[in-house]
Amino acid sequence: MATRPRVLVVDDDPLFRSLITSMLRRDYLVTVAGDGAEGYYKALEFPPQLAIVDIQMPGWDGLRTLQAMQAHQALAKIPVMILTSDASRQTVLAAIQSGANDYVIKTTLNREDLLKKVQRLLKLPAGKPGTPAPVSTTADPDALSVGPAIAAEDDGAVSAAPSGPDIEAATLQAMVDNWE
Repeated sequence: MATRPRVLVVDDDPLFRSLITSMLRRDYLVTVAGDGAEGYYKALEFPPQLAIVDIQMPGWDGLRTLQAMQAHQALAKIPVMILTSDASRQTVLAAIQSGANDYVIKTTLNREDLLKKVQRLLKLPAGKPGTPAPVSTTADPDALSVGPAIAAEDDGAVSAAPSGPDIEAATLQAMVDNWE
């Protein structure tokens, strides 16, 4: 039996952590952290194959966490997907320019899209978690106008999801309940 890939989820919102975990736990070993520093140290202890990191957190925000991971030799090659409730071009570009491999807009999050992005970042064939796919050597990160992972699925356009505050707790709890 193949070992399931390990995914680290770092988000200060416990309901959102629960939602992401419930979407991933069937196919992946999920480790969670409530802030960037905790996520960094958990990544050192149990290196993930992918990190999903909220961009807006107190203390170490997502960008600082991403930079710390990139600066550590053991963590530098781990792909990072940024979570954000702000779909503005400026926020998405800041994440991509800081080294994020992809992003997810919290207000438009759905299980199917999240799993597709996770599988692609883990280089897994669609529908076959735990089975590594051949690594592509033809990726050209400079060929995309917005960032390496965005144009691959969105034809270079930044999602038109509304920007604004985080999802309300009641809405988030309903989403968690639907996945459980």
